[in-house]
Amino acid sequence: MEEKNKKLTYEELSKAASDLHVQYQKLVAEYQRAMEALRNKDFDYTSFFLSMLFKVMEHPEMYSDDFVSWTSKHIEDALYSFDRAMTQEQSEEKTDEAE
Repeated sequence: MEEKNKKLTYEELSKAASDLHVQYQKLVAEYQRAMEALRNKDFDYTSFFLSMLFKVMEHPEMYSDDFVSWTSKHIEDALYSFDRAMTQEQSEEKTDEAE
């Protein structure tokens, strides 16, 4: 029967540490990708939400008038909001270039 607490040689410890470091680097990269995905979540949600709103408008006869009005209002609000954000971003870029 082998001893469960076998002492490792320097080379074995060095290899284990190296393996752990590689795993750590992979986890850091995965964590960074996950954080970036979360930052982009708002855009993904907005994109999905808008696409569903437009699908409702493709067949408004399938929905109540109140829901179609609500959908139309949210499409308008989202597009106005997007336009304001893009206009502000372009304005900030021009200000940065002028400095």
